[in-house]
Amino acid sequence: MRNFLSLLGKIFLFIVFIVLSQLPLLLIESHYSMGIIAPLVILCYLILIGILFYIVKRIKGESPFKKITGKNVRFILAAYVVMILAKGILLTLMTKVYHQTTSANDKALNALVTDRTALLMTILVVVLVPITEELLYRGVFTSFFFKNQPFWQVAMSGVIFGLMHSSTNFISALVYVTMGWILAYVYVHTKNLSNSLNLHILNNAPFIAVLFN
Repeated sequence: MRNFLSLLGKIFLFIVFIVLSQLPLLLIESHYSMGIIAPLVILCYLILIGILFYIVKRIKGESPFKKITGKNVRFILAAYVVMILAKGILLTLMTKVYHQTTSANDKALNALVTDRTALLMTILVVVLVPITEELLYRGVFTSFFFKNQPFWQVAMSGVIFGLMHSSTNFISALVYVTMGWILAYVYVHTKNLSNSLNLHILNNAPFIAVLFN
């Protein structure tokens, strides 16, 4: 009974963290000055990152972020190539089946980019959101659930990560689920959140190009 209640508590806490990770983005749509909103949004993410980091470090007994070795760099680049190929194939398929060239998640993010929000959105998408999501979907998830079961850690964290990104069709959802699987595999395989984080940043970095459109 105690184990069941503990599991329910972890599920509840994990859901709370997912909700909290989404709330700061809602502030960007407000009509308040960016001089007020930007520091507030960044502060919210920094606080959440601090909490998530503390939880993962306490449970695992060490920092989830470790030094990246040369071998890690090669592994990250190989995973990035796989991710790009997988995304390319799935997005091409989505275009043919659903006649959509971009996912609902990308459209939603692009819609938030204006002259007043461009810098803030870049900081969020390229830096703060990847850190938050890696700590949450890889660090906290593997600390809470399916311990010593790497297959299920990768499978389930990837699915949850994918479903938490806005999708309007099955293939679009599969794009993010696949990304989640690759990121989770990199973390579970290397036991170093720095590796999956850098892969995540590499994936999100092209968002900067939106600023020049």
